[in-house]
Amino acid sequence: MKLTGKDLAALKLPFLVLVIAIAASIALVKFSASKRAQAEVQHRSQLTALQDARSRYQRSGEERETILRYLPAYQQLHQQGFVGTEQRINWLEGLRAANGQAGLFGVTYQLEPQKLFPLIGADNPMSQYLRHSQMKLTFGLVHEGDLIRFFRALAAQQTGMFMLTGCALDRAGGGEAPAPRQANLSAQCELSWLTIEPGKGKS
Repeated sequence: MKLTGKDLAALKLPFLVLVIAIAASIALVKFSASKRAQAEVQHRSQLTALQDARSRYQRSGEERETILRYLPAYQQLHQQGFVGTEQRINWLEGLRAANGQAGLFGVTYQLEPQKLFPLIGADNPMSQYLRHSQMKLTFGLVHEGDLIRFFRALAAQQTGMFMLTGCALDRAGGGEAPAPRQANLSAQCELSWLTIEPGKGKS
């Protein structure tokens, strides 16, 4: 069958419509594929966010249990002056009270500035938190038993946590015979008041 010019003219409009329809279909397919890819990306992102939320919720529950488990001990240490800033006034009041309870003759002291406590191991995680203030004490004793009684009384004050690092005893009065109610011995002791300051370290 031979097409005439009249026939070709008649087919021009349907052919143009067909081309437009094909182009529109291709564009629609590409647009649908793009939207599907975006939807898949968004779905994966939402799944990841959901998983992160579940993990955070689980960790928060574990952290809450940990806090509740150790909170009483933490509060007790804070009340005793171990956690937080140094409590120098409380330490001195504790010395005065312990001196009275032990029946001593007065205590003189020298308190050095606070510094980091030298822990064993450079990578010890507590090395950035633990601090100590060294104190030198001088006081008189009737006999050796007063020394133990004094430090027990000092610990019972709960004005802070300390570590006794050393003591030296000398005979008072140039070797005279001991008397019942006078200082027969002179004690020189060194101790460290320990504190933990969480806010000063790196988390």
